[in-house]
This record gives sequence, C-alpha cells and structure tokens, in this order.
Amino acid sequence: MTRGFQDGKSRRAFERSRRAMPGGVNSPVRACARVGRPPLFVKSAKGSRISDVDGNEYIDYVSSWGACILGHACPAVVEAVREAAADGLTFGAPTERETEMAELVRELVPSMELSRMVNSGTEAAMSAVRVARGFTGRDDIVKFDGCYHGHSDGMLVKAGSGALSHAVPDSAGVPADFARHTLVAPYNDAAAVERLFREHPSSIAAIVVEPVAANAGVVLPESGFLESLRELATRYGALLVFDEVITGFRLSLGGAQERFGVVPDLSVFGKIAGGGMPAAIYGGREDVMRRVAPDGPVYQAGTLSGNPLATAAGLATLKILKGDPGIYARLEKKSARLAAGIEAASRGSVKVSQIGSLLGVSFDGDADRRYADWYSNLLQRGVYVAPSRFEAMFVSDAHTEADIDETLAAAREFFVEEGL
Repeated sequence: MTRGFQDGKSRRAFERSRRAMPGGVNSPVRACARVGRPPLFVKSAKGSRISDVDGNEYIDYVSSWGACILGHACPAVVEAVREAAADGLTFGAPTERETEMAELVRELVPSMELSRMVNSGTEAAMSAVRVARGFTGRDDIVKFDGCYHGHSDGMLVKAGSGALSHAVPDSAGVPADFARHTLVAPYNDAAAVERLFREHPSSIAAIVVEPVAANAGVVLPESGFLESLRELATRYGALLVFDEVITGFRLSLGGAQERFGVVPDLSVFGKIAGGGMPAAIYGGREDVMRRVAPDGPVYQAGTLSGNPLATAAGLATLKILKGDPGIYARLEKKSARLAAGIEAASRGSVKVSQIGSLLGVSFDGDADRRYADWYSNLLQRGVYVAPSRFEAMFVSDAHTEADIDETLAAAREFFVEEGL
C-alpha cells in the first residue's frame, strides 16, 4: 500500500503548525528536515502501530523515542492512568505512590539508594550534574563527543578543534563561560579521559556517559571502557554518572549497569520510567543524594515532579516488566532477527548495531541521502523509523513476528530498488 500523506491532512497540518510554532514542531527532529519531507501527523497508536491523520497505519519503531517498551496504549498502563486521573491530575504535595515508585526503582536498580522524580531527561541530567558538583565542590564535568544528555546549557556543547578540548557551545544562546566547564573526550577512549584528569586533577566533578551511546547511532561500549571510567572516577575523586534515559529498563530490568556489571555513583532514567508520561528520575548513592534540598544545599524543585499520572504510568510499566521474566529474552530475539535481516537484505552495505531491543542502522557512502531514501521508502511501505540517521530503532513487546516479517520484506524491496 502506498501512503499518500504528503498530499493530505498531514501536509495541511504541517503548514498550519509552522505558522504557530518554530519549525512547526515542539522538538526539532520531528520536523523531518534531515530526511527532506514533511512529517506525518499522528492521530492514534495501539500496540506496535501508529495511525496518521490521513488514516494510514505504520509499524512503529520510534516508540515515542523508546518510551513505549510495552507498545502503545498498553491496557494496564492506560487503566492505571485513568484511575489516577479520576482522583486529580496534580496536587503539588506528597503522595504514597511517589514513595512506592522510589522503592521499586531501588529494588530494580540497587545503586539508586535515593532518587527523585522530575519531568524530563534533560531535567534529570541537569540535576544529576548539579548534585555531582555540589557533592565534590568541583566545577568541571567530562562528557563524550556525540553523546546527548538533554538541552541544558552545560550539556549542549561539542568538542573543540583539538582531540581533547574544553567544549564550545553547540547552540546559539549558550554562553561560552558555561561551556568551558564541560570537557569533551571521544567515546570509547578511556586513555583520553585519563589525560583530561591528568590535566585537570582537582577540578572534575563527574564523568557523564551514556553506557550505550544511542544518540549518534547506536555505539556499544568497547570491552573495558565502562570499567575504566569507573576506576578513573574513583581514583580522582570524581563521580561516575550513567545517563540511562534510553538504556534504563530497556537493556535489562536493571538497565545497562546491570547488563555490563558496572555500578555508577549517580544515574539518570527517563522514557520507560514514565511509562509514556512525562517523567524522569535521577538518583544514586545515599551520601551523595542527601546533599539535595531539603536535606542538603543542592537546590532542585518542580511543581509537577512525581505527579499522580506519571507515577501511575511508571509504576504500572515497571511492575509489568518485573512480573514477566521472559520479556527481555523475547525483545532480544526479535531485535536480533530484525538486525540480522536488515544487514542481510543490504548485502553488507549497511551496518546494524544491536543490543537488547535497541538498534542503529548505519549507511555507507552518502549516508545522509541513503538514510533519507530509506526513511521515505519504508514509510511508503508502512514502516515508521526515526527521521534522522542518528536516532535508534526501538522494538517493543507489542511487535509481533509478523511485524518483523513485514518490516524485513519492506527492507528487501528498498535494497532491491537501490540496486543491491
């Protein structure tokens, strides 16, 4: 079936939205500028599928950028939110459900001795960095080129001209004085991180890392890399912060830190932790987190933090994951078959990185053009992937073997049209 959304309601909706919002969207990648076509406007979603305003249906591998590990509109999660909403949408006061959420997160991720809920991954990462600085009394942080930790000023930076460098702003509006406290190293290069510590032995508060780099393709950590970061942070008196906004509760029930056996001092969780609602969590060692107000001097607050709907959705999702011992094996099996099938269909012209239910497709040659063609061709065949080659594919428990078959058939047709 050919999807003709470009000449229908989605096109008109985009033209209207551009008159009311920058780029017509509330988050830049949604504008589809990297793939050279207007976005489809989604009307509904259920299970592994989304439907646009023109009535076209697609197998969805964006999964709200990884949040929907159980699939869209999981009945148990929707019912939990519905029940919570009947009692009120927000109180700005403590609820027992917040405590239950913190206790469950600590059970699943033992390093999260104390935690605090916020409303987005950006907010959680920003807060974790502030806590690390407040705990250590130091100002600098180390991050890795290509890793994304939200759009706070200190994180929205890129490497300077040297291989090892203070960062420079990656956005207008970010003062250079903010960026100078962020040191940037290549991902998977522990020796570069050690050189940074030697150059700045007493000013680095934390190493902040995606344990699997999932915002520049899907880049797996090389053997020993995460272990080396753990050792360096300990040796130099800094904290190790894992940004598990994407990997958390996706690579295993205990996140990437359980899968790789490396324990950070602080962690950041999002997406799945909110069960599809706006929510994120940061936390870690009790002695570090006791520095957060009102227990300590590091201030962080939020009117909607831990609100009833987000905690209801997050709890329902995590309880389902905890109660289904076979879910991660199912996800891994489907994802591995999808990854192998795409590579085979491409006759080696693409590389698919896969771990758990997280995949990244990397094109050789003119990567931007080829990915744009890939996106458009799959869309026309009823498969929805991210409109940027730097973003991951996410497999949910709702994806069926038939979905994988249909996706691989679409991929084979695309590569045949490419002449492969």
